[in-house]
Amino acid sequence: MNSIRKLLAVGTGAVGLAAVVAFALAPVTVLAEGSHGWDFWRGFALSAKSTPPTAVTLPAACTDALQAIKAAHSQDVSEDAQERLAAAQAGADLAADVQEDKDEVATFQALWVTARDACAPQLATKTAPPTTPSAACVAAKAAVKAAWERKDYAAVRSLWNTVKTACGFSSFEGFTFERR
Repeated sequence: MNSIRKLLAVGTGAVGLAAVVAFALAPVTVLAEGSHGWDFWRGFALSAKSTPPTAVTLPAACTDALQAIKAAHSQDVSEDAQERLAAAQAGADLAADVQEDKDEVATFQALWVTARDACAPQLATKTAPPTTPSAACVAAKAAVKAAWERKDYAAVRSLWNTVKTACGFSSFEGFTFERR
């Protein structure tokens, strides 16, 4: 009688352990099923990783504007700490603090506008119309798009170098691929 009870307890435990292991390993067997089409992307060298970063020298006006923002921020932090201490005291004037905060926001907005204008002057003066692509660029883009629609990814990979040389860029800008 004792041996049958032990057999039932051990057998139930073994079945339960096997079920836990099966559920734990089920996602692994699904993921090991295939490559899921990643072979196409393995040959691409990402342009952001393949080029070394270049040092950027900021203009003096930009550096001064950024320093002014940092100084105003550190001053605002210390003033806010003092205001919190003063607000905890009895008889504190909270209306004056609200107006001072509005003035600080306006000051920070002006500092950020100054920094934007000093650090990115080319954005403010950019008025040139976009250039039209060359005939070779348009033809290369059309060939890549046609290969993409045929789902001929090997052809897309080989035609991409043609697009880069004909159009002078290294990203997919200007392409609109539609899923079907």
